[in-house]
Amino acid sequence: METARWIRHATMDDFEAIMPIYAYARKRMAETGNPRQWGDKYPLPERIREDIAGGHTMLLVDDAAGMDQIPEDPVYPEPELDEHKGSHERIIGVFALFHDPEPDYKVIDGSWLDDRPYTTIHRVAASGLGRHAAGDLLDWSMRRYENIRADTGLKNYAMQHILETHGFTRCGNIIMPENKEIENVRVAYQRHDRPLDLAERERAAKHLVAI
Repeated sequence: METARWIRHATMDDFEAIMPIYAYARKRMAETGNPRQWGDKYPLPERIREDIAGGHTMLLVDDAAGMDQIPEDPVYPEPELDEHKGSHERIIGVFALFHDPEPDYKVIDGSWLDDRPYTTIHRVAASGLGRHAAGDLLDWSMRRYENIRADTGLKNYAMQHILETHGFTRCGNIIMPENKEIENVRVAYQRHDRPLDLAERERAAKHLVAI
């Protein structure tokens, strides 16, 4: 039985479907010992609406809702950007993409890989309707953006594992704005896929000689 997954921008028509996905993610975090990363309310409805209005919210969807028997773990082709909304669509995952510098990343207890322009992934959540949602979202992003940063909770070991198995480097900790409802320390990650320029190759060669 064949089905497909694709990525599309969220619209305001998707708001009511997105809210329970974040509620499900908060519940799963609490059940796995990570209750304070998002607390009981994050992300707030106004934050979600702002993300959608700005064109930042992306959805991973499939077309399995109309099937009599939904495959448990089918093999999908790599999701691609496709803005159509299928009549039998299910939302598998949601995330937000930003291309401007993230203010909360200016100060880090550690060190980013570099200071070059980057894309940030925020507010990743899976609906629980399909497996490997976070991995698919990361894979899709990495095929399009060579320099990506992300952060996750200190106790979000599942997301830490997913980021690290997808080639992200743990760079240190960042401090989010003070909020009594949620934990404000985050683990910062970055992956930058790019060819080294001449100066970097020379520095790398000198380093190898010195070892």
